[in-house]
Amino acid sequence: MNPPSPALWWAAVAGLCLALLAPLALVDVPPLLDYPNHLARLVVLAFGPADPVLARFYAPRWGIIPDLGIDLLGVPLLHLLPVHLAGRAIIGIVVLTPVLGCIAYSRAAFGRASWWALGCGLVAYNQTLLLGFLNFTLGLGLALWLAAAWLAWRDTRPWRALAIVVPGAAALFFCHLMGLLFLALLLGAQELAWLWRTRGRTGLAGRIAAVLAVGVVPVALYAASSLPEMAGAAVFPSPATKVSQLLAPFVNVVLPLDIITAVLVAGAALGLLLSGRCRVAASGGVALALALLLYAVAPAEFKGTANLDARFVILLGYLLFAALLPLRLPRPLALILVLLFAARMTVLGAVWYERNADISDLRSVIALVEPGSMVFVTSVEPAEAPAFWNAAPLARRLSTGMQTETQMPALLLIERRAWWPFLFDNPSQQPVRTRQPYRDMANRVGSMPPHNAVRDPRAVDLCGYDQLLLLDAAGEPDRAHFAQDRLVLRADSPFAALYAVRQDVACRP
Repeated sequence: MNPPSPALWWAAVAGLCLALLAPLALVDVPPLLDYPNHLARLVVLAFGPADPVLARFYAPRWGIIPDLGIDLLGVPLLHLLPVHLAGRAIIGIVVLTPVLGCIAYSRAAFGRASWWALGCGLVAYNQTLLLGFLNFTLGLGLALWLAAAWLAWRDTRPWRALAIVVPGAAALFFCHLMGLLFLALLLGAQELAWLWRTRGRTGLAGRIAAVLAVGVVPVALYAASSLPEMAGAAVFPSPATKVSQLLAPFVNVVLPLDIITAVLVAGAALGLLLSGRCRVAASGGVALALALLLYAVAPAEFKGTANLDARFVILLGYLLFAALLPLRLPRPLALILVLLFAARMTVLGAVWYERNADISDLRSVIALVEPGSMVFVTSVEPAEAPAFWNAAPLARRLSTGMQTETQMPALLLIERRAWWPFLFDNPSQQPVRTRQPYRDMANRVGSMPPHNAVRDPRAVDLCGYDQLLLLDAAGEPDRAHFAQDRLVLRADSPFAALYAVRQDVACRP
């Protein structure tokens, strides 16, 4: 298969990037689960010290934290652009970084451009991105870029490779530890491939020294951070869950379409390999094997990191396009993949546009919230109203059923400068601290309770809160009288309802 002409190639890359960015123009607050919470933190970091209301609730807490990618990127952007435009710009950067990193890795591995590598657009909007794991996705992309530089120059210009990858590894530590682990995996795969090819006859000591040089600064940073002292037992999923999570790179909003995409991509890759019409980069093949092995043995949770094992599957999704080079890509297959990408992006755009109705509902309700207010948040959960959730808009769930709307109350802070008890402020992950007594109030709540728990004063303590925000309000059949002994309805919409907390009752002994 002849390589594409440079002009056509770059036009295709530009078109892919524009298609991936298009959904961001359709919605003010994209439906990525954790994204509104992250944006609220950026608002606190950018404007909180000078805002007397926000400064009462929160304080910056910068330090050696391996989860600062979007914080370091976003705070300056918020001083240049309106908040929601800056937020979408951050998402755009996060979406494109692994896509372009995958393309760069493929080019470095094979020494030429590949149409197949552009297929990574099919996994750009994957489960972890749609869950709002922005630092992880950014770290994955940076790892692919750095591994591409190592592949391109390690053998021919080793000092250039070290000059890029050594500081890049330090930057990856501050972006996300999984990105650093992926870089180690990709570089290790390259060195193992070299060792197999040369049998280590010459230069082995220098190769080992170079790899060690890459790891010196990240290891020192890890030792200086609070991570070594962190507790947290490893939690392992069932074998059935392991198998089902192999769909994660293709998870979007319509399950049949996601399954079709996964089957076609995996089937095409396997068919090309078995027919001998596909090259596998030595380093990429080793990386695929290592990623699959680590996925099989990795826990689902460890030291505060959730969905740990599923993140290896996302790397696998990108490596399917970065590590393979079809010698001849059949035109019918290429056309099918293009149409599949167009269908996925059209569905995603339509679903994201649908989110605007929920945002409008939420804004109309929280318009009554005064700056400095304390707002408790609850939601109607699927187990409480299955019929309602079966008919709920697709923008509120991934195709696997995971909810994506529960962090939207972060708009209380972003747009109303009010406090709610769920801002991400883990000392090992976020550079922000919740002040007292608000920290104790948040600890008292723990996680967001189901809305029926609010009816019981023994289950949910509303003392200290001015108002309560109910999400997915249409799932509560009698909103006007919901917990009426403790709450008074102030504003109502299909997505959210706002209640005043009866102070004479909330703090009664």
